[in-house]
Amino acid sequence: MDAAKRQLVWDLARGGVSDDVFIAQFGADPRTTPELVRSELEQSYAERSPDDLRAALLVAFRFGLSRQWAPLLCKLLEEDWHESHEDIAGALQNLRVPSTSDCLYRTALRKHDYLAYNDNEALAVKCIWALHDIGTSEAIEKLQLLSQSDLPVPVRERALKRLSELAAKRPGDEEPAYRRARDKRVRPD
Repeated sequence: MDAAKRQLVWDLARGGVSDDVFIAQFGADPRTTPELVRSELEQSYAERSPDDLRAALLVAFRFGLSRQWAPLLCKLLEEDWHESHEDIAGALQNLRVPSTSDCLYRTALRKHDYLAYNDNEALAVKCIWALHDIGTSEAIEKLQLLSQSDLPVPVRERALKRLSELAAKRPGDEEPAYRRARDKRVRPD
């Protein structure tokens, strides 16, 4: 992503341009051409560009995430050259793709220097919420492992709380409001 496009994304995020102006100046509508966002994510990965990754994620959150991007998002989540791990974990929570359980589990256990101020707890908790929302037997197994890990006690307790919520869920229960709102950010493809 060149500097002008990156600036356009920042302007969009700050409310300096409308969606229509952004689309006209960006050259394509990310809602109708999701491969554009995937291409930007891939390019940020190939070039190891934290700024491009942040910009691509902003566009993805604004115009819609695709479940097809889950493997790429997992690859990005496990990289150390950027500081967008919490955003990516949030994207994976929105997508709820079962195959991402392993990378979310591994990420919950990892330490990043830039997150040392809170012992990486916020990232671990985002991964726990993503595993909770995925809710498959594999995701539940990962939550159980996290609840018994050497993570700080508050994080282990959050894993236990998410497990108890899943155990209490009954067939036919309405989806929580936060999940319905997040589903609006996911492309139907």
